[in-house]
Amino acid sequence: MRTVHFTSKCFYLISLLLFSFNMYAQDFEFIKIQSAYYPKQTIEETAIDGEIGFFEWGVQVAIPQPIKRNRKTVLIHRIEYGNLRVITEANPTLGGRVKAERYYHSISYNLGLFQSLNPNWRLVVNFAPTLASDLEETLSGDDLLYQANALLINTKNENFKYGLGLAYTTLIGRQLLIPTGFIKYDTRKLELDLVLPSKYSLMFKTHSNLFTYGLRAGLNGGVFNNTTEIQTVSSSIDEVGYSRLVVGPAISWKLKNAINITLQGGMAVGRRLELVDIDGEIIDRTPQAAPYFAVGLSFTPKYKNFEEGQNN
Repeated sequence: MRTVHFTSKCFYLISLLLFSFNMYAQDFEFIKIQSAYYPKQTIEETAIDGEIGFFEWGVQVAIPQPIKRNRKTVLIHRIEYGNLRVITEANPTLGGRVKAERYYHSISYNLGLFQSLNPNWRLVVNFAPTLASDLEETLSGDDLLYQANALLINTKNENFKYGLGLAYTTLIGRQLLIPTGFIKYDTRKLELDLVLPSKYSLMFKTHSNLFTYGLRAGLNGGVFNNTTEIQTVSSSIDEVGYSRLVVGPAISWKLKNAINITLQGGMAVGRRLELVDIDGEIIDRTPQAAPYFAVGLSFTPKYKNFEEGQNN
């Protein structure tokens, strides 16, 4: 049964360092692997004696397909897998403390269209049908979800780009249609990269440009179909909504053979974990703010004439 709070589920893009709309990077990411760890933290609801921690990891492969010889129209085919592990220790009854682990998965195919309208304007459209579920039972229509976004980008000059658009997304763990914005300012010494409301990045470059450092923040989340009993909850849970805002320092190295390594740490704030039972009631299991650590590995060879317009 679907609820008014989660009318449909959306693709959850497991990511810490690279957030939604990562297609706007200068180097095209053919392969990307990333993970993040959030230690267990006390549940904010004071009436509950328990702690919750998270571990995320994911992998994606993307293939560009130019439609025209002048590359004014390019399709991007991206296949992604994401895994979210929720680790809970709580005292749901007088019977004693219970430890439980739950795994949620997302498997998606993302089709992106990147169209040059003229020398200054580009249109970016993405559509991603996805399975998002605990995968504990036979797949059904409740496991299928959709995400879409569209953005119009203007290249003001070689250093500055901006854009506006719309996204149908679950950035805060609920399905929403939201406005989006894009700002990119790139010079020899720094790069400012904003994709509102999901990504905030200010990175400084070294002379060789092989090492960058700075501050990054990002908001992301998702909704998953839940099919089996959760030990630490007495109700039958239908859906799980999850989101987090992370902020902290980041460093990145460009190695040989177009391999990049990125490390980030800091605080995960504004986190949300909501369980929706079969009657539509929300059970809040949001943990307090906590530190986190993330690592990413990507293969990003240069792709001539396709430096912009490259993501739950």
